[in-house]
Amino acid sequence: MLIVGIIGPYFSGGNRRLIDHNIANAQYVGIQIANHFRESRTVGFFIPHTHTAQFEVFAEASEAYYHALDDEIYDNVCVAGVLLPEWKKSSGARRDSERFIQQKKRLFELGSYEEAYVSALLLELELWARWIQTFKS
Repeated sequence: MLIVGIIGPYFSGGNRRLIDHNIANAQYVGIQIANHFRESRTVGFFIPHTHTAQFEVFAEASEAYYHALDDEIYDNVCVAGVLLPEWKKSSGARRDSERFIQQKKRLFELGSYEEAYVSALLLELELWARWIQTFKS
């Protein structure tokens, strides 16, 4: 299974409503990936948004702790990333995308949450996974 990291805005200035919106958007993309690849199991995902959702409220660890945790998973598990809409507006998402670029990992960009864009992303992931599998065989 090829694991992609979901990269997008989280904090949005600390506004709880916007944070919850960002978590839901990232979760939506993960659900679409899970549903699409449920049979083939060729692509999986890591979503930092849901992995530590609301930990900034309940845990005492600093944001640096979560960045280090995400980086370990990105570096050691994820082979590519999916950039969510509005990722460029987030300093954390820009930092994460730069990390993937430095490691020469593939990045896919989702232009919109509209069904046509999500379907196109899933097709692109599927074609990429098949291409990778041909080299692993």
